[in-house]
Amino acid sequence: MSGVDFAAWAEPNLVLTLGGRTYTVRPPSVADAGKLLALAVRGEVELGLAKRPIPAGVQDVLDSIKPDEHPALGKVYAQLVDDGVSPTTINRMAYYAIFYWARGKEYADWLAVTLFTPRDVSADVEGEGDADPKG
Repeated sequence: MSGVDFAAWAEPNLVLTLGGRTYTVRPPSVADAGKLLALAVRGEVELGLAKRPIPAGVQDVLDSIKPDEHPALGKVYAQLVDDGVSPTTINRMAYYAIFYWARGKEYADWLAVTLFTPRDVSADVEGEGDADPKG
């Protein structure tokens, strides 16, 4: 009996590059998928993208995540720490991975550009720029 090679139809890994290194994040397990969805809900609520409180069932899943668990990055989290990557960058990579797995690449890309792209904040502040400060 011959088998079916399912590799072409399996969910691909998430490949992240940083500083000449490549990090390969495996797709979430069934157990981690629920945690990632809960993390995505919390992220959207905290960012103001969802205008509702976090449902109790979702909060229960969030509360079940242990401090040493990293459902978005899996084993890559430890690799990033070992490589001396800053906590801020690791956090951003985790945020990206959460939304990549939960909502897809386009959404994760949009969110990353919106949140992490440096911009001139002085232009965002009223009264800054070309306005006459006297009046």
